[in-house]
Amino acid sequence: MSLIPAFLKGLEDALSPPLRAILWRVLFMGLALTLLLVAGAYQGLGFAPSTGWGWLDETLRILGGILTGIGLAFMFPVMMTTLQSLFLDEAAAKVAARDYPADPPGRDIGFVEGTVSGLRFLAVTIALNILFLPLQIAGIFLPLLNLLVFLGLNGYLVGREYFEQVALRQASPAEATRLRRANRLLVFSAGLLGTALMVVPVVNLIAPLVTLAAMVHLERGVRLSRRGG
Repeated sequence: MSLIPAFLKGLEDALSPPLRAILWRVLFMGLALTLLLVAGAYQGLGFAPSTGWGWLDETLRILGGILTGIGLAFMFPVMMTTLQSLFLDEAAAKVAARDYPADPPGRDIGFVEGTVSGLRFLAVTIALNILFLPLQIAGIFLPLLNLLVFLGLNGYLVGREYFEQVALRQASPAEATRLRRANRLLVFSAGLLGTALMVVPVVNLIAPLVTLAAMVHLERGVRLSRRGG
């Protein structure tokens, strides 16, 4: 399956009942976390130095809670993306079961293996951000350069993380890495498109699930192609 059809199919999967259940779960968690943070900020403002006027102190606390809520509203899509990342393995299993029921079920990624993979990905992320730091600084004065660096860097990282997350269900970590490297252009293109979707308002609420579902179709295609070759 090529890139665009894979993402269109991924959108269909993301809106299907199995993945919609994950989306509702994440949405509930995001809203609950947001409310807790707003309440915590409101209570925290109670420890601020008193102005001596009770009505003013209470007004400042209320305004502080409102401003915190507004700030979190802007951060909510990022929070949703982060929370959805906790369920990528479950989502991949549901997509595979829905679209490829005849295929052997993939293995669930264990805690240890998932932690090792996550730490390796974190190390790559930190290293690349340090490597591209000069360009990111230059991007402050050159918005187009900043956009290109953002898309390129995150396209690579999203493609790498999501593809290997899916591939690990059918292969060892070493085999998953080899498969990704053998299809690096396709994986990068998918990560680039996924990154672009993640910055579009409203769409970014489901973009991680769409991208993950698309990766399931792409990974299956290149895996079967490799076996056929």
